[in-house]
Amino acid sequence: MTFFTANILWLLFAYVSGSVFTGFVFYKSGTRNGIESTIDNLVSQGFLRHKRVNGEIEILKWNDSASEEA
Repeated sequence: MTFFTANILWLLFAYVSGSVFTGFVFYKSGTRNGIESTIDNLVSQGFLRHKRVNGEIEILKWNDSASEEA
C-alpha cells in the first residue's frame, strides 16, 4: 500500500509550487498597496512633511525647513 505514487507526488509538487508563487505575488502587492495608502493618509492628515515638485510628492526630512508646503 504505497500512498505516494508518481501521480500523487506530481500533484503535491504542483500544489505547493502554485501556493508559494501565489503567496509571493499577493504579499508583494499587498505590501506595496499598504505602504502607499499609509503614506497617502499621513500626507493628507498633515503628519508627514512634503512638497510637490512637478506633480510628484517629495517627502522631506523632519528637520528640513526648506519648504513647509502641505
